[in-house]
Amino acid sequence: MNKRRIDEIGIRYVESLKLYEEYATRIRNLIQDLVELEGVEFYAIDGWAEPPAELLRILSDLEEKDLAGVDLVTVRVLLRFPEDVLRIEEVVKAEFEIDSSRSVPSSGLEDPYRFGYPAVVYILSLSKSRSNLREWEKYKDLSFRLELRTMLQEAWATIFPKVNQTVGTLSEKKFTRELVLLAALLEKADQGFLDLRNEIKDEAVLIPPVKQIGQPKNDAINAEKLFTDEELYNVFKEDETLLGKWNAAAIEAGFPEFTPNADYLRESFSYLCNIFRASGIDTISEVKKFLSEIETDDKGLRQLKTIHDTFKDNTKWRMDPFSALFLLVLNFKWENLKDKDLVQLNIKKGSDRISGID
Repeated sequence: MNKRRIDEIGIRYVESLKLYEEYATRIRNLIQDLVELEGVEFYAIDGWAEPPAELLRILSDLEEKDLAGVDLVTVRVLLRFPEDVLRIEEVVKAEFEIDSSRSVPSSGLEDPYRFGYPAVVYILSLSKSRSNLREWEKYKDLSFRLELRTMLQEAWATIFPKVNQTVGTLSEKKFTRELVLLAALLEKADQGFLDLRNEIKDEAVLIPPVKQIGQPKNDAINAEKLFTDEELYNVFKEDETLLGKWNAAAIEAGFPEFTPNADYLRESFSYLCNIFRASGIDTISEVKKFLSEIETDDKGLRQLKTIHDTFKDNTKWRMDPFSALFLLVLNFKWENLKDKDLVQLNIKKGSDRISGID
């Protein structure tokens, strides 16, 4: 491609770089939310917009007709087991529009004569239903590259380019054969780890370690697990004054009195669980820390008054104690929530419900 054309494309890209970087962050967070909702453990999720210098380098090696193959935004998901890749593939098919001509699904890697240990790759764009949402509308014409890799596939992708150098004709066959054998070993190891996990899944017995005096703390072992709905509900059962306190705070802030039935309260609690997890308050100790912080110096009450004064037309608001806490999480943890898909996470629905929007 000629230099003038490369410069034109580069200038346009730099002018729109902020949009692409923002899109990369939003898509990365959306993919993480979808993976977590599926209950799949992952090693890492990363997302980025192509640096301008790297784009110029790529363009210099391309013909004009190859421009359609340039991916400006990439999200990479590193997973532990091959079956996790298959599970996320199903989510991808349900949530996005797929460019099949440029995607390489797992079914496309079944050729026994393929070279290497490549990963699953999808070229995706937002579904029509998502791109019609106000918070996603400006990205509706943008696509992105999604790479789903096991950690061993990532090892192949990282190391292979370093050793894939031009060799003499006499050595080429031997070199290729060695690479094929190494790729097969990685693929076999991936499947072997999966088989071992499935084999011991139903047989493993957890034995608590014997506590020894002076034994160093193991953060991995002592890490607090994510709360369940039942465990969170027990926090409110243990302190019988907690719900009454925040119900009274909502009324003092000026919101109309509202007496919910049991079903309404259960639904409010469900939305509270959602927003706690989405905001990163996902362990019982973090929940208790947050509740303590918003009680200090009437911080929570003052915030509820601010919300009330901001929304003058609040006569239809239905504020139970779980809903009051929901709004406090939404406001105090907005930095953690603003780049997430609040519709997909049921946060927006919970907010609309409180304000009387059916």
